[in-house]
Amino acid sequence: LSIPPGPLSAAVTKHSVGHGFHAGFTIALGGAAMDIVYVLIAAFASSALVVALVSLLTGSGWPPLLFQVLCIFILLVMGIRYIRQKHHPEVEERILKAEQAQEEKARKLGYKSPFFIGVLIAVANLAAPTFIPSMISVVSYLQANSWLSGNAGDNVAYAFGFGMGTTCWFAIVARMLVKHRAKFSPNVLSTIYRFAGGTLILCACVLTYHVVMSTQWSMLR
Repeated sequence: LSIPPGPLSAAVTKHSVGHGFHAGFTIALGGAAMDIVYVLIAAFASSALVVALVSLLTGSGWPPLLFQVLCIFILLVMGIRYIRQKHHPEVEERILKAEQAQEEKARKLGYKSPFFIGVLIAVANLAAPTFIPSMISVVSYLQANSWLSGNAGDNVAYAFGFGMGTTCWFAIVARMLVKHRAKFSPNVLSTIYRFAGGTLILCACVLTYHVVMSTQWSMLR
């Protein structure tokens, strides 16, 4: 599920190229942490608390609409910052050398916490009214086919396995980007930055269209 291009993959790509492996990988960890939470919600969807949460996120009214608008705003701001961020070869090269030498914490440019960025991007997924219900459907399918028993232990193991899959995929992507970064020209790097920003803005636009079309405006009070 993490392989198709999206906001998280765009952020991992941009930060891996510009800030080193650690920055890209840390963003992936933030996204994976939220994936674990989402899968746990889906796996334990029979509880009253989770049912209430799903109802809040998928129902009509101001709370879900305001939450969706906030998520759209976050994606837009991050996309614009990615596009406007300038390419600094000397600084980026220094960061990459330090990263390759001892895997130390990469120096950040513009953001103080890549992990928090990953969490924010993953939280934005909740703005889609069908997100949690679709994950519940996947878990229900697995349980119906006896691939997942449904007990607490299996649910937790499945959730952490899901998060580990996300982490491993983006770790591979980040490592490959850093390894072959020397082959990228400054123009290519700038293009990657713009692509990452454009992807976030496109996702924000798609989400905006979805919100406009799916919101029952007559029900708002």
